[in-house]
Amino acid sequence: MTDVKTLYPNRKISQLAEELQGSEIIKLAGEIKTQIAEGKEIYNYTIGDFDPAIFPIPTLLKEEIIRAYENGHTNYPTSNGIIELRETLSGYIKNKLGISYSPDAFLVAGGARPLIYAAYQALLDPDEDAVFPVPS
Repeated sequence: MTDVKTLYPNRKISQLAEELQGSEIIKLAGEIKTQIAEGKEIYNYTIGDFDPAIFPIPTLLKEEIIRAYENGHTNYPTSNGIIELRETLSGYIKNKLGISYSPDAFLVAGGARPLIYAAYQALLDPDEDAVFPVPS
């Protein structure tokens, strides 16, 4: 496979793009899937890719997924999460802990990686280092 620098020798890409690495957790999940295909008995907990024959979806969750689909809720939410969910979280924290936060103070994402990345982008400058576990 020819890399981008060979195809476009005069084209500069960002440092972030230059140093981009594949997801270690997805790489690990692929290795585990290969081992499962080879007949090894492994319960794959890496990326939420659970075998429904072993871990079936709870009936109520399945019904709610179908209801959401039937109501046209099939697009990605906004980057900070669905407002109704953030309002519910705000109310929950107020009721349980007595702390008031605006729904705008909450971020909701489909997994921790986008939120961790956003936090790093907000807190770290390009010349700073951070230590974090891998797979992340």
